[in-house]
Amino acid sequence: MFTLKDREIMTLPYFVTIRESSSMYEIQSRCTGHFWAIIPIALNRSKTYYKLLHKYHEEDNYHFQTDCGSVLDAVLDIINHDDYKLHRRSSYFEEVAARYS
Repeated sequence: MFTLKDREIMTLPYFVTIRESSSMYEIQSRCTGHFWAIIPIALNRSKTYYKLLHKYHEEDNYHFQTDCGSVLDAVLDIINHDDYKLHRRSSYFEEVAARYS
């Protein structure tokens, strides 16, 4: 259920790919080391939204973070979360948003 563009966004050097399938993409932020799962939820044949799940450590359980309208939105949420945790504002958000919007 992920497009080629979605896969390109989720395999940016910002992330380490942990697991991938048609029903879930699990990635780890190289910035914070946090783990993320992006899960597509089909509303109908033409509409999909994405659940974004988060955990701090590999041994933790995932918790719900937010719903997103696209994979790009999910990735930008992850980058924003990292910036918040690291108390900074990186230029990576603007670069990814400009490149894939």
